[in-house]
Formats: sequence, structure tokens, C-alpha cells
Amino acid sequence: MASKPRGKRAPKGDVAAEKENINAPPAATKGNAKTKGLKDTSNLSLEAELEAMTKALKQVSLEVEHNKAMLREKEEQLTAQAAETERMQKLLESGGEEKKKLEDKLRKLQKVQGFQPTLNLSRPNPNAPEDLTKKKKKDPNRLKKPKSAFLLWCKVHRQKVCEENPNATFAEISTILGDKWKNVSEEDRKPYEDRYKVEKDVYLKLVGKEKREAEALKLFHEEENKKLAQELLEQYLAYKKEMESDVADGKKKKKEKDPLKPKHPITAFFAFSQSRRPALLELNKPVTEIAKILGEEWKSMSPAKRAPFEEIAAKEKERYSVELETYKKNKAEDLSTLNHEAEEKAKLEKSQALKLYKEKERLDQAKKIMKNQAKEKKDMALGKKDLVSEKDQAKEKKKAKDPNKPKKPLSSYLIFGMEMRKSLSNNQVGLNFAETNAHISQKWKELSEKDKEVWNEKAAVLKKKYDADMEEYRSTLPELSA
Repeated sequence: MASKPRGKRAPKGDVAAEKENINAPPAATKGNAKTKGLKDTSNLSLEAELEAMTKALKQVSLEVEHNKAMLREKEEQLTAQAAETERMQKLLESGGEEKKKLEDKLRKLQKVQGFQPTLNLSRPNPNAPEDLTKKKKKDPNRLKKPKSAFLLWCKVHRQKVCEENPNATFAEISTILGDKWKNVSEEDRKPYEDRYKVEKDVYLKLVGKEKREAEALKLFHEEENKKLAQELLEQYLAYKKEMESDVADGKKKKKEKDPLKPKHPITAFFAFSQSRRPALLELNKPVTEIAKILGEEWKSMSPAKRAPFEEIAAKEKERYSVELETYKKNKAEDLSTLNHEAEEKAKLEKSQALKLYKEKERLDQAKKIMKNQAKEKKDMALGKKDLVSEKDQAKEKKKAKDPNKPKKPLSSYLIFGMEMRKSLSNNQVGLNFAETNAHISQKWKELSEKDKEVWNEKAAVLKKKYDADMEEYRSTLPELSA
């Protein structure tokens, strides 16, 4: 029997040969081991490839997600930009409308700029809000508050304290004066306190008068402002009508100039052009060409030829400066006269305002009386007249004074004050009302009892006369006579 042929070894990597030799028996143990190693390496390479593929897939998926996120962001940015462009377009449209409105307002204002009312509107408005940023200047003629008794005492004793304490500061001197004032007795304090009371009463009276004047001026200005507003409206309507007619005719109103203001001096070139222009006009050349020729001739002209024209310009300048000075002086004089007229007008307004205020007070009083009368009638109808209090009745009795009733006599102090006031007015002219009263009270305190008896006797004589007059007056009254 013939033996089976031995299977040939397949070349490395030849798969077909391997398939042919699958059924062939193994030749030896070495060949089997080699085939096993080849199988293992092939398996390992496949796994590595699979791992690499999975990693690549993961990387690709991550890149896809990243790209999707980027696309989303881009879309959001584009939508935001579109919204912004829409908003900007709307703003531009609204801005265009606002621009049109502003242009219309500007046109109206330009029309109104030519309107110059003939009314004097320089009067300050008392109701106008004050500018808080600017510091208010104090009026030198303002009404000052009266000094207290302590300040009056300090005015007398400050020099003495300063001499006793030459190195002391202002604050230290003030503390020393305050300590001394605490130890001053009531008798020593009284003259200063009396003087303060007198000055305070005078101050309150003057303040009340000023307040009344301010209210009167306020009322007067309100009435005047109403009249001015009406006049201004009438003038503006007339101006508007005139402007409309001028626009229809195609005319333009020129700005008014001050006829008294001197004309500006002419320059050297202007003097030259005045002398040269007639000759150029004879040649029938246009104005623009004439101006060009004059400019070129002036540029090419030598200093010697320019000299006469420069002399004319210098003389014109001197003339202008002299006329301008006289114009300014006249303006200053006119301004002073205007200020004087304004002061006189203010005085007149003040008197008119007080008259108006008195009229208002009279009307208010009449309204009040009518109101009270109506109330009394109503109370009479309802039977409430008996509910009027005793205090109201006493007040009514006090208000209704009899003109025939004799006046109360002057006291000894008042008689003395009247005599002293006459002598002080002749001797000391500079004293005011408060100072004279303080001086009189001080002199009265310095009088002895014997000296006061003269004035007490005069007061007693007046008292007797008053008593006799009162007896006669009581006899004339119907109730007492009955």
C-alpha cells in the first residue's frame, strides 16, 4: 500500500493553503505551536483595531455634539442681532419723528425770535423760585433783629474784660462774659432787659408793616401780570398776523439797529475800493469780476501807494473811538435815568399796592359782616341766639367804643417821657425811637422821689379833670340817668 503524501507547509499569510492543509495531520509538535502563535496575534490585532474604532467613534460623536452646540450659539446670536437691528430700526424711525418735531419747534422759535414786545417785563416776580446754587446777597438796608439784654450788656463790658485778659481768645472772652452775666443781679439787668423789650416791640411793628407791604405788592403784581399777559397776547397775535402777511408777500423783516450807535470805521482796502470802483463800473463789468480785480490790485500795490488809504483808515478809527465813548456816556446817563424812573415807579406801585390791599381788606370785612348777619338771621330762625357766650358779648362791647367817652389821663412817667423826648430831639439828633425810649426809662429811674413829685402832681391834675369829665359823661348815658 502506498503511503499518503505529506502535506506541504503553507506560506505565511496564505489563507488558501491553510484551508487545503486543514485535514492534513500534524507533522510535528513544533509546527502546531507556530500555528497557535499566529492565531493569537491575529486575534490581538483585531481587538486593538476594534478599540481604536470605538475611540474614533466616541471622538466623532463628541465633535458632532460640540458642533451642534456651536450651531445653537450661532443661531441665538443671529436671533439676538436680528432683534437688535429691529430695535435700532424702530429707534431710528422714532428718532426721525422726534427730529421732525424738533425741526418744527425750531422753525416756530425762529419765527417768534423776531417778536419784540413793547411791554416792560423787567419787573421781578415775587413768586418766582429762587436759584439755590447762587448765594443770596444780604441787603444792607434790611431790618435787623434787636440785640438781647445779654448782648447789650456785653457791648458795655467787653472792653473791660479784654483789658483784664489781653492774651485770651474771642471764645474765652465770650465764656468769661457769660459767667459774669450769670452773677449780675436783677436790678442791674433790668435796664438792659427794658431796652430789649422796647426795641423788640418796635421791631415787631416794623416787621408787621413790611409783611403787610409784601402782601400788598404780591396782590398788586398778580393784578398787573394778568393785564400784562393780556397785552402781550394781543401784541403777539398782531405780530403773527403781520408775519403771515409778510410770508405771503415774500418779504423778510430786517433786524432793527440802534440809530444812535456810531458806524464802524472803514479799512484801508475799503477806502481804496471806494475810490477805484467808479472807474471799473464804467467798463460795465460784473460785480464779482470787479471785486476780483480790486483784490488783485490791492495785493500788488506798494506800501507807498497804500499809505494815503491807511491814513484815511486811521482817521476813521480815531473818529469811531471818540463817537463810541460819547455813545457809551449817553447810554450810561440813559441807564441812570431809567434806574431813577424804575425807583419812582416802584414807589408808585407800592402806594397803589397798599391802596389795593386796603380795598381788599375792606371788601373782606364787608363779606365777613354779611356772613355774620346771615348767620345771626339763621340763628334767630332756629332759636339759637341765646347760645351766644358771655365772652363774645364782652368782646363786642369792647369793640364798640363810644367816641364821646373821655380818654384816660397820662401817667407821671408818660408826661415825663413827652418832655424828655422834646429835649432829646433837639439835642441828640442821631437817636432812634428805641434808643430814646431806653434813655427816657434810664433817666426816670435815676430821678429821686422829690423830683418825681412834680410829675406826680401834673398827673394828679389830669386825673381830677378825667374824673369830672367821666361824671358828666355818665350823666349823659340813658341807662344811668334813668
